Amino acid sequence: MLRAEAPGAAAELAGVEYASMALITLAFRRAETALPEGSGFLVPPVDGRTIKASTFASAKWGWIAEENPGLVVLRTSVGRHGETEILRRDDAGLVEVSRHDLKAAVGLDATPVATRVTRWQDGLPQYPVGHHARVARVRGHLASLAGLAVCGAAYDGVGIPACVASAYAAADQIHGDLHGVQELTAHPVQSLHGAAGE
Repeated sequence: MLRAEAPGAAAELAGVEYASMALITLAFRRAETALPEGSGFLVPPVDGRTIKASTFASAKWGWIAEENPGLVVLRTSVGRHGETEILRRDDAGLVEVSRHDLKAAVGLDATPVATRVTRWQDGLPQYPVGHHARVARVRGHLASLAGLAVCGAAYDGVGIPACVASAYAAADQIHGDLHGVQELTAHPVQSLHGAAGE
């Protein structure tokens, strides 16, 4: 979209790499499920597990518990940058590997009453060293184009708060207020992957 009007920005953005991932949502009967306190956990690659995170959705977001009485809902995520083989598995295979890793991590051995697998092809931008400088160059290329601003996960972080802040800053920039963009520049990508890798 930017190639004609801002070829420098387009070239910078073409260099952003992305990872694909899948979210596996599992619902268990509350009476059969015991989880540790907290809202979930992250799994570092060195642990050798397939899942990279789990979010205890019922604990993290009260409305999920309220709308699903008697159930515990949690999610796992799989798929790291450059890791594509796991994502070739069918939905049942992703549910099975999630259950295996959850049992190993927190002792969860119950059978889910419902599951859902959601796949995100190239959904997670990667932030290598120098990403913040790349974003600054993109915004620099666009500075002379009135009425045009960029926002979203590829710029300032994939978490919901980061994306909202990025959108507000872009909207303000279009109206001539650069305070939000300057704030993002001063405090770049504070939470790259959101809570529990989502």
